[in-house]
Amino acid sequence: MTELLHMRDNYLREFDAIVESSGENYVVIDRTAFYPEGGGQSADHGVLTNGSRTVQVTDVRKVDDEIRHILSASPFRVGEKIHGEIDWARRYECMRFHTCQHVLSRYLQLNYDVVTVGNMIKPGESRADYSPLESFDEEMKRSVENDVNDILAQNIDVDVRFMPRAAAISFLRSRGYQTRYLEMVPESVQEFRVLIIGDFDVASCAGTHVKNTREIGRLQIGKSKNVGAGKRRIYFKLID
Repeated sequence: MTELLHMRDNYLREFDAIVESSGENYVVIDRTAFYPEGGGQSADHGVLTNGSRTVQVTDVRKVDDEIRHILSASPFRVGEKIHGEIDWARRYECMRFHTCQHVLSRYLQLNYDVVTVGNMIKPGESRADYSPLESFDEEMKRSVENDVNDILAQNIDVDVRFMPRAAAISFLRSRGYQTRYLEMVPESVQEFRVLIIGDFDVASCAGTHVKNTREIGRLQIGKSKNVGAGKRRIYFKLID
């Protein structure tokens, strides 16, 4: 099993590892700071090098319990020592977007009684799906945008904690988390990674996040569209 270094340090940019296995266009390594696509967040990009050859990592995916680093050239040999470096600009933008999405989702939950039913975090523009939300007119859009930006401007600390399963579920329920998501976590998972955004929001999340809302910048809500019965997709950008 690959040790996922990003789970405990979202700001780690470089690391050393050993190649454990390889395929036609990928390697599996013993430890990594690369985030694999999942949970609605796009994968990290970057490079792996053995000191004499540097190869681009164009995607990272979990396949059959393996974390596969997809490469732009032939893979490294099994047992080879390599050094990894993530594309920090891409990662950091995803971190800002992801934390912002949590704040936006919690705001909509508290003020409009909707739940988040999907999301896609990626550089440039991200989106999230909410239900039940039949409409999202210009007046509502501007009101939500202004209120969320006021929250982001409060410089709220963001913390990540690891909790035993039972304690985490109890804590999340006490803070009003969308507990239906807890039922999706296999019983074999006995430790939860809990994201805490001050007194405003908590969530069980394996994604990457900033340490304080001051790092996010300002939210700019774009278009929205109906994507199913009572479900609306909202697109948003960040302004530095």
